[in-house]
Amino acid sequence: MKLPKKDLNRYHFALQESIRNRKEWISYYLIKLRRKTLRSEVNRYMIWNNPIMSIFLSIIYLPTKLLKYGEYLRLKYDLYETQKEIEVLEKEILYVDHLRWNTKDNDHLKLFK
Repeated sequence: MKLPKKDLNRYHFALQESIRNRKEWISYYLIKLRRKTLRSEVNRYMIWNNPIMSIFLSIIYLPTKLLKYGEYLRLKYDLYETQKEIEVLEKEILYVDHLRWNTKDNDHLKLFK
């Protein structure tokens, strides 16, 4: 990456901003997952209170439950994807920091690419 130091500073700032935004998304995903688990605990409690009605309703709402389970899996995938994206961005920040401050030895750059 052959950029002037001023552009490297801008790129570094943009990477930091991206990481901050991704961390906010992770907290959002974790809150949604926690809410879904609490909701499933409530559903289990309701099943034990009135089993006949819950069996009847679970048959009626089977397509909706399958759709919600798919949304749950998508949410977990998005969380995992965002965590991996943060890891990649942090490696890129290390690489850019090395470019910004160490111009003499380029042996360590192979580790970051």
